[in-house]
Amino acid sequence: MEQLNERTVLEYVEKTDLRKSILGDGKLSAQIISEGNVNLIFRICNIENGNSVILKQALPYAWRYPDFKMPVDRQRIEYETLSIESQYAPDYVPKIYFYDNKSHVLVIEDLKELKVMREALIDGEIFPKVAEHIGIFMAKTLFYTSDLYLSSGKKKEMVINFSNPVLCKVQEDLVFTQPYIDHPNNKWSKPLDEIVKKIHQDDKIRGEIFYFKELYMTKSQALIHNDLHTGSIMLNEKTTKVIDPEFAFYGPMAHDIGTYFANLAIAYAAQEAHRVEPGTRNVYREWIAESFEETWNVFQQRFLNAWEKDSNGEWPSESYRENYMLRLLKESAGFGAAEIFRRTIGMAHVHDFWTIKDENIRAKSESIALYIAINWINMWKDVEKIQDLSQVMKNSKPLI
Repeated sequence: MEQLNERTVLEYVEKTDLRKSILGDGKLSAQIISEGNVNLIFRICNIENGNSVILKQALPYAWRYPDFKMPVDRQRIEYETLSIESQYAPDYVPKIYFYDNKSHVLVIEDLKELKVMREALIDGEIFPKVAEHIGIFMAKTLFYTSDLYLSSGKKKEMVINFSNPVLCKVQEDLVFTQPYIDHPNNKWSKPLDEIVKKIHQDDKIRGEIFYFKELYMTKSQALIHNDLHTGSIMLNEKTTKVIDPEFAFYGPMAHDIGTYFANLAIAYAAQEAHRVEPGTRNVYREWIAESFEETWNVFQQRFLNAWEKDSNGEWPSESYRENYMLRLLKESAGFGAAEIFRRTIGMAHVHDFWTIKDENIRAKSESIALYIAINWINMWKDVEKIQDLSQVMKNSKPLI
């Protein structure tokens, strides 16, 4: 398989029907998009009419980390996941234009008019539709790929088809194992040293996290995005798109929900540095907390609506439905805590914190997120309503 570059990618495009169907006549340009860590990503643009597409190529390694070998099959998984998401939640994913299994190339809609949600939250922007949109996206993609809707045989076929062991192992290590032990991959802001030491010594926290590690490894509940953070969402005030599902597999629904919740909590904590004026900070944090609650409320309502309308008829129990939704909420707290730990004291850090140049201010912000994570993981069994989790955010305080 040839690795494309800014010259050969244009030659490649000319051999497809993209030129006629999407790009049109005129000179083309290719630009490597540096945001990608795993795949090689190009923006192909017609200089004359402005039409453009995003082309992604999977290499047998992470292109930013060549020593990290990865299966090229992840591009098939991304393509097939997007195809399924497009079937059930078409308004919330990019359009697919072209897929080439031999060259491991996927071409999708260019969302250049939208912003990455993580960066927009750092800038203090408000998006009135994102809670509704992400709630609907999660409800539809999770319900319609689960045993609640699919036949038993079809569901089991899909579990096999979406086996993604290498990328799942990345999550098992970086989210559920390494942050809770002394591991060379971990890093953190130095003022957090004493807090990290206490976390590493706290076997109760580690034991609870390992429960969620086991769920992650064994609970094939639905086709989950498996990396549903604010860096995988592009949006503006009216539109929301979920991107980059190459980590997708059949796992626990609450992992997607909790990961998204965690990244809202991270954005909430980071406002300690990004919104210096207390009044402005409090107003923005209030919006984040409201969006947090609305996301769950929309998700729950739309999920239950789908269950009522489109269930395969094998779950005729209102009591079971109530317990199912409560269990999802409880498990979302645990998975959310793991995501926060991973983003603060593990290997994979985020711009919310690492754009804060002053280490002491950064650590103070990170310690607020750790306050949330510690409380969520310790209370998850007792969670009864979404306000139990949002109240932890609202009551959060620096641990240093």
